[in-house]
Amino acid sequence: MISVGEGRYSVKLESHTIGKDRLIIITGGEEDHIGSVTLIEAKSVLQTMIKRGHQDHVVSEKMANIIYDEMGEDLLVVCGIHIDDASKEEIDILVYNAQTCVDIFLKEIK
Repeated sequence: MISVGEGRYSVKLESHTIGKDRLIIITGGEEDHIGSVTLIEAKSVLQTMIKRGHQDHVVSEKMANIIYDEMGEDLLVVCGIHIDDASKEEIDILVYNAQTCVDIFLKEIK
């Protein structure tokens, strides 16, 4: 598991290989949960399901594209990062920490 940030700004990334596919789980903030899932089968084929009232798809879609561009593998990104009443600055910190987790992950698998 990769973890970046501290306290309510902590974001974690787990990766699992399932056959030729990849499952990426990105969680963090004050409460881990499932807020969105993004499946990318080919660069032009991206599907996202969003849990009502959640905005986690912003992270799951962005990270799915980044990982797919680097690895070229079909993958599912599950994302759930939550902070109560998060400000734009706090959201930016969480997105940055998620991006850093992905960067570390991509370096580790090379």
